[in-house]
Amino acid sequence: MKDFHFDAIAAFENYEIEEMKGGRVVVTTKVVDSSLNYYGNAHGGYLFTLCDQISGLVLISQGVDGVTLQSSINYLKAGRLGDVLTIRGHCVHAGRTTRVVDVVIANQEGANVCKATFTMFVTGERKEEARVRI
Repeated sequence: MKDFHFDAIAAFENYEIEEMKGGRVVVTTKVVDSSLNYYGNAHGGYLFTLCDQISGLVLISQGVDGVTLQSSINYLKAGRLGDVLTIRGHCVHAGRTTRVVDVVIANQEGANVCKATFTMFVTGERKEEARVRI
């Protein structure tokens, strides 16, 4: 049996924050070698990590911190090496203790690669010194 080495998946090896305000976040990134699975496609864990990170940024853009309480993801199309992915997250419910965030990842052709929904637990107001500014 071949000895497999599990390398770390670099979710944010290269990225650009295009928008981050008022519960909306748009980030672009490029699929690189370290984000591929054994079949040469973007690893599902890599795509999920992108969605999870964007969900956190959506909360930060609203001035609060939070953690993932529940999530679901649908993989719709394979991401390929070199694809430029646009990850769009927006808050669809802004409750006092929970937020619901929808995230869609699309490739450079506009085809949806995956769609996820996250229920986030609000852990508190984001402290001024920790605020992200773009």
